[in-house]
Amino acid sequence: MKVDLMLAKALKFVVFVLFTFMTLVYFGVMLLLPLDILTQIIRIFHGIGLPTVLAAGLGIGALGYIGYLVSRMPELYKLVVDIGVQLISFGYSQIQRFDPLIDSGKQTETA
Repeated sequence: MKVDLMLAKALKFVVFVLFTFMTLVYFGVMLLLPLDILTQIIRIFHGIGLPTVLAAGLGIGALGYIGYLVSRMPELYKLVVDIGVQLISFGYSQIQRFDPLIDSGKQTETA
């Protein structure tokens, strides 16, 4: 029975690591998305033929305008944050599903 208990704990840890990784990737993408948009806008302006400094200034201005448009849609960023929070709560509930299995393994081990 000790092998069953160790396997359940190992799988619980794997599920914990999986959901932690997914949550970090989700919020990391949300943090890096504006930087990627800025980089692509600078590339577009530089590709048109503008100097790099001017392209960077226009890119920052364009990104600011996109940020302003997003701030005028509060449902959008509330939705993005809510999806992340739901991902965290779903992961927590899936990790808690292992507890009865581990508890039953501990009870049979002591008996």
